Amino acid sequence: RDPDEQRLQAHEAALAAYEDAGLSGLCAEGRWEAAVDALRSFDLTHVARPRVDQPLSSPPPPTADLIAGLSAAIAAVSGNSAPPPGGGSVAASVGALAAALTRMVAGLTHGRAKYAHVADEMRMVADRASTLAGELTALVARDAGVFDALTAAYRRPRATPDAASARAAAIERALLPAAEAPLEIARAAASVAELAASVGERGNTNAVADAAVAALAAESACRAAALTVRVNVAGLRDKARAAALQEAATRFADAAARAAMRAVSAVGIVGTTVDAGGTNA
Repeated sequence: RDPDEQRLQAHEAALAAYEDAGLSGLCAEGRWEAAVDALRSFDLTHVARPRVDQPLSSPPPPTADLIAGLSAAIAAVSGNSAPPPGGGSVAASVGALAAALTRMVAGLTHGRAKYAHVADEMRMVADRASTLAGELTALVARDAGVFDALTAAYRRPRATPDAASARAAAIERALLPAAEAPLEIARAAASVAELAASVGERGNTNAVADAAVAALAAESACRAAALTVRVNVAGLRDKARAAALQEAATRFADAAARAAMRAVSAVGIVGTTVDAGGTNA
């Protein structure tokens, strides 16, 4: 193998790891350790081997697209009389960003020699987080659609008995999808919170705070979606179906809260280790 080519690839791997660590908000010491870990993990006997920081099997979560979409949505509704996105769509957006952040932490863990014992787990976490980011991104549009349908139903005329009856029927038809969509958001967000707790507990300790932020954001998204479910099922005539939807939403919210507590506790454990003279690297 060409030594110059080997050195170039090793340099690129270290530089990419250093830049990724900086993007994650790590301090200078953490960035240098990431670069050194990349060099240690770089196999010079396989020049064509992918860089340590190469994306895992799933495509990267659409973080930039999410941010751009959110910015466009905010700009579109500023000073505009059109109805803004509903709470469910906002919750799904937050959940998708939490999934993207979770995947980032898993990526900062995978490929590091220090975390070889959790490499397989982190790969699976990254893959699952990518899937959930995609699901939640799709749920932004789904919730917006049911929100529009419910809004249209409430705006139907009710001046006559027949019109009022038709309006009530339209609202009933729109309420169930308007409850089911945020329930799916709550389910996905609770799963993100669980993944974030896992990477917070066993992932790269330099990014433990990022994992906690992801878990807290996912919990907030889950609770927001669960609240939307509670509001929308209140108008359902099928009270048994309404109770089942509400129970499921509460279960997801409680699970997300437990996961967030675990992730936040992991930050405290790392801090205690550092204070005791250990390292959070």
